[in-house]
Amino acid sequence: MKTLEQQVQELADREEIKELTARYAHGVARGEGAKVAALFTDDGTFINRMPDVPVMTVHGRADLDTFYGAIKRNFALPCIHNHLIALAGDEATGTCSIEVRITRGEKSMIGSGYYEDRFRRENGQWKFVERDCTFFHFVPIQQGWANAAAAKS
Repeated sequence: MKTLEQQVQELADREEIKELTARYAHGVARGEGAKVAALFTDDGTFINRMPDVPVMTVHGRADLDTFYGAIKRNFALPCIHNHLIALAGDEATGTCSIEVRITRGEKSMIGSGYYEDRFRRENGQWKFVERDCTFFHFVPIQQGWANAAAAKS
C-alpha cells in the first residue's frame, strides 16, 4: 500500500500533467508558439496523423521552436479531455481526447481524435517527450466561424 505522501505526490503529478496539456491547448489557441514549444523536452517530438495526409513529425528543440513559432492566434482551438495517465517515477504516459476547430484559409475545419503522450519530469517540471496526435476525422463544416467577423458588419 502506498503511503499518504506517495498518494499525494501521485495526485500532484497527475494534476500537473493535466495542466501541462491545458497550457498546450491555450497556448496554441493564443498563438503563443515559444511558450508551447517550451512545454517539450529538448529531445521532444510532435507527431500529427490525419486521414489521407502523410504523417508529420517535428523533432528536437530547433524544429519544435520553428513549428510552434509559426502558429498564429485564433488559428486553432484544441479542446483536450478524458485524461488517462500512468505514472512511473519521473516518467509517465498518457492518452487524452482532442476536439479541434481550425481555420484553414477561408474554411472552418473541425476534427477529433486523441493524443498518446510520453512525459518526463525535468528540473521539477513535467514536459512532453512525445505528443503523438491521431485524428479520426478532420473535415470542413458547412457554416463556420472563418468569416464570422465579416458577417457581423
